[in-house]
Amino acid sequence: MAPTAASRKDDVKPGGPGFSGPDKPQWEDYALCIHCGLCLNHCPTYRLWGMEADSPRGRIRQMLLVDQGQLSISESFVTHIDRCLDCRACETACPAGVPYGRLVESARAQIEEHRPRGLFSRMARHLVYRMLLPYPERIALLANVLRFYQRCGLQSLARKTGLLRLLRLESREALLPHMETRYFFQQLGKTFPAQGAKRARVAFFAGCMQQVAFSSLNEATIRVLAANGCEVVVPAGQRCCGALAVHAGIRDEARRLARNNLKAFLSEEFDAIITNTAGCGSTLKEYGHLFPADEESRARGIQFQGKVRDVTEFRDQLCWIAPL
Repeated sequence: MAPTAASRKDDVKPGGPGFSGPDKPQWEDYALCIHCGLCLNHCPTYRLWGMEADSPRGRIRQMLLVDQGQLSISESFVTHIDRCLDCRACETACPAGVPYGRLVESARAQIEEHRPRGLFSRMARHLVYRMLLPYPERIALLANVLRFYQRCGLQSLARKTGLLRLLRLESREALLPHMETRYFFQQLGKTFPAQGAKRARVAFFAGCMQQVAFSSLNEATIRVLAANGCEVVVPAGQRCCGALAVHAGIRDEARRLARNNLKAFLSEEFDAIITNTAGCGSTLKEYGHLFPADEESRARGIQFQGKVRDVTEFRDQLCWIAPL
């Protein structure tokens, strides 16, 4: 692997601790990589920097060296793993079927366990992943603040005066989604009847930020499902899917959220569990991998993930009958 600007001699420490615990990247996943390089052109960070250490196969190589004790979980290693967007574009190009997303998420779990981050980073991660996302009422409170900012003229003022540029928040603020007038939380616990003959009974996964920024999309999804003969149940006890916590390596919180959703969705019989959010879906379809092999929740996670369908995927299986 070619050296990078972030690499240093002291990064290589033979005989280091390597990875440990149930969340370590698995050899069976490493071994699939044949280092062919077909992933490189599909990786946004490799295309941006052109550095092997910021490519999927380069990161896999670093994980393997850490696992073998030839590389430490150093600042350089953390930098290259953190730069990954976890977009999984490399997985679609990989001829060997390497589950790269699972590998990089496991590597981040090892970083979380073995290398303390800075104080500000720890505080921010705790606030977002443990204090905000698991609690719908707090998400709604934050959404109210953001909606006020967007509607009352503060957003326009901050952009025109250059305040956001001064605070180095201009690019981040531009990504802020538009907060809906009506949130989807009020639909939790409701059942929407099928129009005409009932062809399927499905549970709808509503997401977390989805409920405040894309509420109308959730409602449109339910309308389309109902119009095509689906009885749609929106389980009241559902919470955040845990995807963001998984991506960040905070797997204990992700497991807590997953257990809650397993209870909410597996208490009744459904033909499918529907999601319209790709980020949620990627994690919902891997709930079984969140839990150790000897834990009861693993079998329930596998049962759950077997029922998860993206709405477009389910549409293809069911065959739409409603006129467009």
